[in-house]
Amino acid sequence: MKFVQRTMLGLALSAGLTLSQLVLADAPAPYAVKGKVVQVLKAFDNPEGAIFSEDGKYVFVSNSAELGMPDKGFHWTENEGYVSRLEVQSDGTLKMDKEKLITKLTAPLGMAINPIATRRFAKGTIFLCVGAAPLATAAGEHIKDAGHALPAILVFDANGVVLGQLKMGLGSTFWKKTKAIATLPNAMGFDKEGNLYIADTAIGGAAYEPPIETASGIWMVPHASIDTIANGWDDEVYFVPMPDGGPDGVEVAPDGSIHTNTVGAVAGMKDPAEGGMYRLTKEDFVAGRLPAPFAKGLGALDGLDFVGNVRLDTEIKNTNSIIVTPPGGKPMTLVLDQADKKFIGPADIAVRKMSDGSYLLVIPELSATSPNNKDNAVTVVKLPVNFEKGQ
Repeated sequence: MKFVQRTMLGLALSAGLTLSQLVLADAPAPYAVKGKVVQVLKAFDNPEGAIFSEDGKYVFVSNSAELGMPDKGFHWTENEGYVSRLEVQSDGTLKMDKEKLITKLTAPLGMAINPIATRRFAKGTIFLCVGAAPLATAAGEHIKDAGHALPAILVFDANGVVLGQLKMGLGSTFWKKTKAIATLPNAMGFDKEGNLYIADTAIGGAAYEPPIETASGIWMVPHASIDTIANGWDDEVYFVPMPDGGPDGVEVAPDGSIHTNTVGAVAGMKDPAEGGMYRLTKEDFVAGRLPAPFAKGLGALDGLDFVGNVRLDTEIKNTNSIIVTPPGGKPMTLVLDQADKKFIGPADIAVRKMSDGSYLLVIPELSATSPNNKDNAVTVVKLPVNFEKGQ
């Protein structure tokens, strides 16, 4: 979630080192290997999430359609979001294939690709977070009625056919666990067994009248529960509370650990880690236990993905940059070959290993204050074969 302190509006919604103790007071040092800017494609409406298709042929981009009217305050525009599909070219650039693959969405944000088929959803289907708060009409009228709070995980295929959803609102399995509506389902990741992890930043409840309860944290939906919940029935889910932290990104590392981060400083929350990096196990979810952050003091972290074992986070408060964290190492800053390239709200990134061993990094840029004129950027960066080695 990209809140506007990064754009200085200040909207208040108001190994020798022990990494669990690491606090970074200064901006992280530069990472040794640079990224090469391949393309800056300005064709989107406050893009928030990106994901590669299972076969790598396409990139899907969620256009969040954030209101883009600073005088109206931060809002998602109800029913104005959409998903774009772009084709990956041989040189690493993206070509618009279908500008509006799916339309009339509210706050489409992070996505994930299903790696293991369920009976209902094939391998390779796309899961998409929708229905975040606070909401406004296209004219900027604030929506106070909590009946409009319809958070869910929407499931669709590569052709844009909607296959179902996992509801996260009033009366859902998720609500029964926490007695709170998921007011900001933000990002997702799957593990190799097909278990689904969802970050709920959980702000925006106070925007409704009367206010609704929120619960900031990370969900685990076991693979066996996905179909049951999509069919409208209850099944087992697990929840790790992250009070005040504001979890934003979530992704599963190659070793199976579940990683998340916190963005609370720009969401009006008292994030105790002040931009923290966390590593959890499946046992932590069963126990409802949050380990201490292995790095903190990074500002406000947003998107999250991996280049092999190297972790990438986007930071949107201090530097608007990509943070690179090798396993067992300190967080560092990704340097680009184009020194004049400045990100505006780098959001939920996507990484794909290419046939030559290099990586494509796709970075949606959600400005949070820009009108929806189809001119917001998605930047494509190429990372060389030796990127993981840092040399």
